[in-house]
Amino acid sequence: MERRKGESARDYLERIPSFAKKKSTRPEVRAFLGLMGNPDRKFRIFHVAGTNGKGSVCAFLTAALLEAEKTCGTFTSPHLSDIRERFLINGRMVPEEAFLAAFEAVYGYVSKWEAAGHAHPTYFEFLFYMGLFLFSEAETEFLVLETGMGGRYDVTNVIEEPLVSVITSVSIDHTAFLGTTVPEIAAHKAGIIKSGRPVVYDTVSEEAAQVIAAEAERLLSSAYPVEDVPFSCVDGKIGISCSYLGREETFVLPFAAPYQAKNGALAVKALEVSGLHIPADVLRAGLLKAKWPARMEEVRPGIFLDGAHNGDGMRAFLDAACLIKEMRKPERTLFLFAVSADKDFETMLSEAGRRLSPSVCFLARMESHRALSLSALLETAERLWGKKVLVRGFETTKEALSALFSLKQPGDLAFIAGSLYLAGEIKKETEHD
Repeated sequence: MERRKGESARDYLERIPSFAKKKSTRPEVRAFLGLMGNPDRKFRIFHVAGTNGKGSVCAFLTAALLEAEKTCGTFTSPHLSDIRERFLINGRMVPEEAFLAAFEAVYGYVSKWEAAGHAHPTYFEFLFYMGLFLFSEAETEFLVLETGMGGRYDVTNVIEEPLVSVITSVSIDHTAFLGTTVPEIAAHKAGIIKSGRPVVYDTVSEEAAQVIAAEAERLLSSAYPVEDVPFSCVDGKIGISCSYLGREETFVLPFAAPYQAKNGALAVKALEVSGLHIPADVLRAGLLKAKWPARMEEVRPGIFLDGAHNGDGMRAFLDAACLIKEMRKPERTLFLFAVSADKDFETMLSEAGRRLSPSVCFLARMESHRALSLSALLETAERLWGKKVLVRGFETTKEALSALFSLKQPGDLAFIAGSLYLAGEIKKETEHD
């Protein structure tokens, strides 16, 4: 598809979903990468799939590799406020000029591809190709690669010999695409396992773990299940104890959320089985430097932002929020919520009301085309809570956040969750006000 006169890279990318709806097959992706010189074959790859925790595991892996003086590209999604967040080179967002150069390069390949009679890549495929171009140009040795959705049919699954595959927690999400049961969804995630290559996986769901273990056995891949690990929470950080290179080690993670304990343990196990032999003290220092925004992030004093966007994510967020409430003992709790229409928003809101017991709940409609309407949010809150919680509705998250700022007193705690799109909108406001 031709660019419009004067159309920017970002505007073009935003138009892609309106005309490129069919995902490419693996042979098509392989052929396109052939045009690019097969950049994916240049890297040692950690491939990460799962329902929740993928981005955090990628952040831990990246931080550890950098501390071990390795060069590393990191490809994640979605972005919160700037599309360049999806492309990190040695832990830093790519510069604007590099981003634009990658766009122009991939656009050139796409033009040749379309001229040969092929369909235009989807939005995510285009960004994946841009990432590979960027990391190839930077000559990074390692690539930490997060799947977009699912695994088996994801464009990232074109990679052939990952150093390690990692599968985080698996639960119900994206049911229109991945299935309506945990085993069905787990089968998609397990699709990233490659013959003879190790896989590290979460065991929180026994159903999912059985599917993953069976696929690993079928492919003669070494399988490393990661059970729940002991953890402690001190000064806003999580300490975990787990085995590494034959010894019991303690690692500190720079996050307040208990759910990061398992994500940290998955990263530790992935690095252990990778054969890189990173010393424990180097790994310890690296994990402590990990950064991943909107994961129980204190964006203002006493205001926590989390990217929880489905049932399991919300439960993990509420575990962390309740722990923070227990430690800080606030006078009041405030809660800001917005959500995509395809999520189980009634359960998410019900759980938040029951466990957070907010004095005031701010409901908002996000800018995203997937956002649930404000009227649906207000109707659900009224049905769930009646007069038990003071509910205020806003047409934009900016208005809701402004109202929260105005109402919050020093002795209060505020929590914001419901969607990664919401997290992105909040980050824009808190970073630029």
